[in-house]
Amino acid sequence: MINKIEENDLEFTAIWSKKATLECGTLFINPNLPNDLFFDKITNITCLSEKMIDKVVEIFHENNMPPYVYALNNQKLEELLLKKNFKFYDTQHVLKKHTLQHSKNFPIHKIEKNDSLLWAKIFCKSYDCCEWVDEVNRIVRNSYSKVEYLVDEEYNASCVALYEKNSILGLYCLGTLPEKRKKGLAKLLINYALNKVKTRKLDFLMLETYQKDDLLEFYSKLGFVKLYEKKIYTI
Repeated sequence: MINKIEENDLEFTAIWSKKATLECGTLFINPNLPNDLFFDKITNITCLSEKMIDKVVEIFHENNMPPYVYALNNQKLEELLLKKNFKFYDTQHVLKKHTLQHSKNFPIHKIEKNDSLLWAKIFCKSYDCCEWVDEVNRIVRNSYSKVEYLVDEEYNASCVALYEKNSILGLYCLGTLPEKRKKGLAKLLINYALNKVKTRKLDFLMLETYQKDDLLEFYSKLGFVKLYEKKIYTI
């Protein structure tokens, strides 16, 4: 199951960032989305290679960006990273939930090519990265047929991206404008996604959240359960 979830993550990230397969890891980098914990990283590491880690550091430094290295149940890799002067940065928690008990209609607007900028603006304002708006808009315009980009219909204040792979629906980029938070908009989008899992007869809804974002309790109250975690290191 972990491999199927990780494949979902890898394919979605590859839509937003340039993908490179290294010696025994998968590198993602998008200089137009700089210094991002999710979009700029090396993950899916399957061996111990100082040479590869050195190459990763070189690539990120050439782009004036810090390298983020994800370790999944790999203590020896973590020890190698510490040896290479990396420091622990954060933990990414991977959660899942099955479907809603009852289907219903949700006031959701699905983004098409002609209104990609709406989604991009909501995302960038929600994550305080307004300088990214042109790049995010470009990505959404180029991938709306592969990814389901959604916003709430009533306020146009909350956004999400849904990506299906391996009978798993991945929930990414969930964000709400600061002035519209605590109105249940994120929950609305999550419930829409859960309903999609039910109607498409998928296995479950998956999402990832970082320890520093302090949202584990929020997702737990919504019925999500933790499957596993990844440790993140940087220099």
